[in-house]
Amino acid sequence: MIRNYTTPAVATSWAETRNTHMAVATAIHAISDETRTPEAIWEAPTAAEWDHVTMAVAEYVANGDFPAEDDDRYPWGDEAITVINLTA
Repeated sequence: MIRNYTTPAVATSWAETRNTHMAVATAIHAISDETRTPEAIWEAPTAAEWDHVTMAVAEYVANGDFPAEDDDRYPWGDEAITVINLTA
């Protein structure tokens, strides 16, 4: 399968202290750069960033990087993204 998103190493504590699923945390770090830090994306994602994180999490799940959640929801702070597991 073609990979569009990297899987950078993210400290578990970064995700835990933000009540964020590790796949979401990894995706946030994957799309961050010098203009938008992971913290900025986590705090106030643009619509495009939200979409990219959703697509990255779907890719991670499809490739087995992270297990699919039973309810297809992946917490992002007080919110959650929904990714339909098409491999189930």
